[in-house]
Amino acid sequence: MLHPILNKRTNLITYSVIWLFVGCLNTFFLVYLRQFDWIIGILESLIFNVIFATLGIGIWYPVYYTDIEKNNIVNFLTNHLASSSLAVGIWLWVSYVIMSSVFADISDYITYLNTSIPWRVGLGFMVYVLLATNYYLQVYYQNFKDKLVRESELKALVKESQLSSLKSQINPHFLFNSLNSISALTMVSPEKAQDMVINLSDFLRYSLSQKNEALTTFDKELKNIDRYLSIEKIRFGKRLHVEREINEPCLRCYLPGLILQPLMENAVKYGVYESTDQSNIYISARCTEDVLDVHIRNEYDPDFLTKKGEGIGLRNVSSRMKIQYGRDDLITIEKTESAFDVRLLFPQHV
Repeated sequence: MLHPILNKRTNLITYSVIWLFVGCLNTFFLVYLRQFDWIIGILESLIFNVIFATLGIGIWYPVYYTDIEKNNIVNFLTNHLASSSLAVGIWLWVSYVIMSSVFADISDYITYLNTSIPWRVGLGFMVYVLLATNYYLQVYYQNFKDKLVRESELKALVKESQLSSLKSQINPHFLFNSLNSISALTMVSPEKAQDMVINLSDFLRYSLSQKNEALTTFDKELKNIDRYLSIEKIRFGKRLHVEREINEPCLRCYLPGLILQPLMENAVKYGVYESTDQSNIYISARCTEDVLDVHIRNEYDPDFLTKKGEGIGLRNVSSRMKIQYGRDDLITIEKTESAFDVRLLFPQHV
């Protein structure tokens, strides 16, 4: 840590102003209360205060190298007793020699100078304690700020690691399902299988581009959803029907990349996979300057809903939302007898 006074001009100016104020008080005391000449008052204030102010800057070094946490109380007190005695001794000796030489012919002042030594000693030790305390407070304040910065950096690293881990769960899960679909089509419809491979390639390329991005636009996320749906439509055809109701300004809003894909995958899985009729998926979005409100709703036939998933997709989305925004009230899930509805709120100012 650099010297807190010498490192910043404002601190040096503040330090000088404080000592100037003390010098004015000292001059007022000598001139108006002790009835000494103005020259004596000004010169004593100048000599005594400039010398101690200079020594006060040097008090930083015993403070810096005498850490309370690293030294026991005996060593701590011994070190400061030695440094304070040295500082006060130098201050009084140099000041006394100068003043007694300059005003040697003024007996009243020399008498005052000699009799004032005891209380000057006490005053010197008191000023030393004040300066040392101030330095320690600045050290602890700086250490506290550094600690907050380190904790913030650590939290950011942990957050990034957690988000990366959650993102990595998406691609293998989706890739597994897509490869199964491609495998099923290779024998019956090679052309459709080829189209699925191309669409899957585009989807994975987008996923890799979003790997290190915390947020993306809603427009890009929707285009990624289209890639996913184009893969599934090759397999399910007219059984998969998607309707949208999205305000154009919402396309410019931001949300975590790949956050909607697991929800769309669930909508297809539970709404289309086990149904022989057309299944509808609805995507709607509203937005303000502060929040993007997205709804994803899919219909399902409860008679065909015989298998329960592990809930990986929803847990993934919920965890990412909490990590990204630090809140757990941004996702709402509602299930009725024939529909599954997920609502997500994406704050725009974080």
